[in-house]
Amino acid sequence: MNLIARGPSRDTAFRVTVHDGVWSVTKNKVFYGDYNSRPQAIRSACYGARAVEATGATARVLVAPGDEVIAHRDLAIAP
Repeated sequence: MNLIARGPSRDTAFRVTVHDGVWSVTKNKVFYGDYNSRPQAIRSACYGARAVEATGATARVLVAPGDEVIAHRDLAIAP
């Protein structure tokens, strides 16, 4: 049986911020997407975080102001 070696687990941070009324999401400080509303941006960031975790890595979602940590797994069933 062949096992594929994997590198160390990496923490991925999704950040939701607002600038001039546009909500933006970054993934590890790289542009991920712009959204018209806070809920849309949060849903997108949470979806991204769950996708990252599906690969075995860790992820967190931080929302402005103050980088509040969002429980992204709880939003999995939210519309």
